Amino acid sequence: MKIFNWEIRKLNTENTYSVNSDPLLFGSLRSEYSAMNLSTVFRCTDLISDSIASLPIRVVKEKGDCKTQVKNHPLNLVFSDGIANNLTLYHFMKLLIQSVILKGNGFALIQRASDGTVTGLKFLESGDVQIHYDKQRVNSLYYTCTLIQNKKIEPCNMIHLRKYSTDGVNGHSILSYASRTIRLSQAGENQATKLFSNGCNLSGVLTVHSNLTEEQRRGIHESWNKSMTDGGNGLAVLQGNMDYKPIQISPEDAQLLGSRLFQVDEICRFFGINPVLIGELSHSSYGSLEAAQQEFLLHCLSPYILMVEEEFTKKLFKPSEVGMKVNLDETAILRTDKQALANYYKTLLDTGVMCIDEVREALGMNPIGATEHVRPFTKVSDNILGGDNKQEQNENKDGNGNETV
Repeated sequence: MKIFNWEIRKLNTENTYSVNSDPLLFGSLRSEYSAMNLSTVFRCTDLISDSIASLPIRVVKEKGDCKTQVKNHPLNLVFSDGIANNLTLYHFMKLLIQSVILKGNGFALIQRASDGTVTGLKFLESGDVQIHYDKQRVNSLYYTCTLIQNKKIEPCNMIHLRKYSTDGVNGHSILSYASRTIRLSQAGENQATKLFSNGCNLSGVLTVHSNLTEEQRRGIHESWNKSMTDGGNGLAVLQGNMDYKPIQISPEDAQLLGSRLFQVDEICRFFGINPVLIGELSHSSYGSLEAAQQEFLLHCLSPYILMVEEEFTKKLFKPSEVGMKVNLDETAILRTDKQALANYYKTLLDTGVMCIDEVREALGMNPIGATEHVRPFTKVSDNILGGDNKQEQNENKDGNGNETV
């Protein structure tokens, strides 16, 4: 049986990987905040992290294909009141997912009692954590943290989320892969800023057909700028011996607006989000919000949900707790209209998949004691699953044991 070392041991110097020295992250993108100034990056990051943070977290016990919620498990108390740094569970999960997206790694220190029971979770910024890993040695992975001096943190005591990795240990951010696209988008935003700050006017050469002194050239330059920028009225008066020749292509020729819209689509591809969900409706083809939400859940959120579930399940339960699992309930995302919701639950009731109390619980209502599961048989006496119908069956038989109509 695998033995877990719950203690945080003293540090021994070995190979170190700093999450701040991501080799794929270079240039101005070393700071994720520069990329977050782009509305597309900000909204994609916010949408994914908000969606994951909004999902209810439950402790369940698996037995075959059946999952039963364990309401009295100590982890439920940790999720409700055991998050350090005065964070709620929502902010804790949001910070973890944001860190995975923007920095490649999301860390949380697991606080335990002496018997290994989890008592709390503490979010750690990626810049405060160092990964020590030697791929040539078995079980060489451990962590150190600047907040815990000279101590070695075993993997079982550290939540480590990473979505993109080349070795399975060190995570890489989406920004590192999308760096060229983001820089191009930033260039488009900068160009638009310059264009509008200059009153949407072009750069060019003002030619004077006479000799000018330095003071005269400076005066004409200042007068032109004052007239053509946002501080003037946009009207310049040229004398008879002056000519103006533009030397910059127009925004239409440069396709400034079109390229900015294209970069929105490009960035969304890296994040796996349909542009419709971040407000880019030029190519919208969805007939309902439900279809957009289903695509978002299937193609974008599902990997994040599975990543969180597997890491939490692996690290937060003791080896003796076989079958226990942390489950993120993604049904909270799939909101639909009332008629479709009513038809959905009616079908589950009619086929015996759910009972009335289970439907009421899913809708946030109190139970009424209706726990029988109904199945669609012709005979009314067979409609109750697991019911004792022997008396009714005997009443329908004659003295020779033959059924009567």
